[in-house]
Amino acid sequence: MATGTQLEKSAAGIPGQARLADRASALWALGRVRWAAMRPAERGWAAAAGALLTGLAVGLLWYALRTDWRTLYADLDTEDARQTGQLLTQAQIPFESTPNGSGIRVPAANLDKARLVTAGKGSIKSGRLGFEIFDKPNWVGSEFDERVNYQRALEGELEHTVSSLSDIESARVHLVMNHDSLFREAERPAKASVVIKLRHRSLAEGEPEAIRNLVASAVDGLTPDRVVLVDAAGHLPLGPKTADALRLSAEQALEEKLIATLEPVTGAGNVRASVTLDYNPAATEETQENYDPDQTVTLSMQRTEQTSGAQPVAAGVPGTASNAPNSQALPVYPQQTTPPQPAKSESGSYGASKSVRHVVEGPGRVRRLTAAIVVNDRLAKAASRGKAAEWQPRSAEELRNLNALAQAAVGYEAARGDMLTVEDLAFDENRLQAPVSLIGQGLATAENSPVLVKYAALLVGLLVVLAFGVRPAIRRARSDPEKAVKGGTKGLPANASAAADAKAPALKPPEIEMGPERTRTQEIFEQVTGHLKREPTQSSRLLQSWIHSE
Repeated sequence: MATGTQLEKSAAGIPGQARLADRASALWALGRVRWAAMRPAERGWAAAAGALLTGLAVGLLWYALRTDWRTLYADLDTEDARQTGQLLTQAQIPFESTPNGSGIRVPAANLDKARLVTAGKGSIKSGRLGFEIFDKPNWVGSEFDERVNYQRALEGELEHTVSSLSDIESARVHLVMNHDSLFREAERPAKASVVIKLRHRSLAEGEPEAIRNLVASAVDGLTPDRVVLVDAAGHLPLGPKTADALRLSAEQALEEKLIATLEPVTGAGNVRASVTLDYNPAATEETQENYDPDQTVTLSMQRTEQTSGAQPVAAGVPGTASNAPNSQALPVYPQQTTPPQPAKSESGSYGASKSVRHVVEGPGRVRRLTAAIVVNDRLAKAASRGKAAEWQPRSAEELRNLNALAQAAVGYEAARGDMLTVEDLAFDENRLQAPVSLIGQGLATAENSPVLVKYAALLVGLLVVLAFGVRPAIRRARSDPEKAVKGGTKGLPANASAAADAKAPALKPPEIEMGPERTRTQEIFEQVTGHLKREPTQSSRLLQSWIHSE
């Protein structure tokens, strides 16, 4: 005859307590008891929650075990993609093509290996072939075929060379070779057109001209002015810079200089500047020759001095006798002479101070500069929770300082007629600015992190299933534990039912704090349930002994 104490001892001595099968059988028995105690509506809730949990678990498992495909090559030609696929197949590397067929993706674990395999074979030849096209001789080709192949090879080499520049992702070159003829009307000059795909939004200064000179130098009879350069995205006019383009670039440079000078004082985003330059499109040439009458200098000086001696004076009787040779003067008329006479002369040349200035000015001289600068109000108090930011107008002293800084930055000249204005006005953003909540910050962060959005969506889905599926089902299943106990003991003898009723506290929900005795009772109940399932014959004999004992 077995008593309750003996039953407890036999249950305590069962070695299957730590076995996983016993635990599973006990849980299965408990689950069947709970399922039998549920109403049809509760069973529907439990089934839906189980289905949602199963689907979510399957989705998480698929996402964790799926293949992480990484791009090996993109924008490949059809032939390059085919050859790369053959190499990867030979190397036993799994791959897949992109929807447009121009890219190849491989698993992330095999990415480095795939790069080594394809690089070692040298199978990637972006664009057309260069002079490699002549590696295989063409024995049956005509002269026309050779000219066409030479043109194709030259275009391919130019494409490879232009694509090697750091700012260019890819290039496409089309050539029109020159055609010589005996007749002038039939001659055709060489021309070229280049379509480039940029890595960035703009090219470096002077790079378009460098590309034109590069292409023109590689083709006989081609000049840079006959090379047309086009951007594939249409962002830039890549032709030679006109006067308007130079003016716009100069205005943009001055605007950026003004903003860079004033932003450290006013704060980022609180300055707006607009500059207008008035250029003189005409070329001028001027020659000035000035003399200063107050500053003279002697260039040369010449002086001459002469002195003549005494000369006889004519005397005597007028007539032939006095003028005849060897005539002697009569004593009646004495000899007379003139006194000696000195003669002086002076000649000099003088020059005034002279300056000659020759000025040649090309087109594009700045005639006037006009700048308008708007600064935002000063931030007095930043936005906080539930309160908007507060702004205050700037003082007149601060505006004068900003005006002086702006004039120095752009090279202001009052004599030239320049005008520069600095005004303090409240930006429209000040009124619209509101305190950023935690939800807004979270959304802004989520926009910049797609991976975070993916995992957040999975977490939200799990929480929704637990909150609206599992939790209500568990609550309803445990709302009537006594009913579950009665449903589980139905069909047993009266004494067995009484014993189950005695151990009913073990089926109470886990929300109720269980003491050491109740925990022990629950363990004994699980062990007994497992023992009944493993050895039904011995269990029936034990029940019969209970019945006969009474």
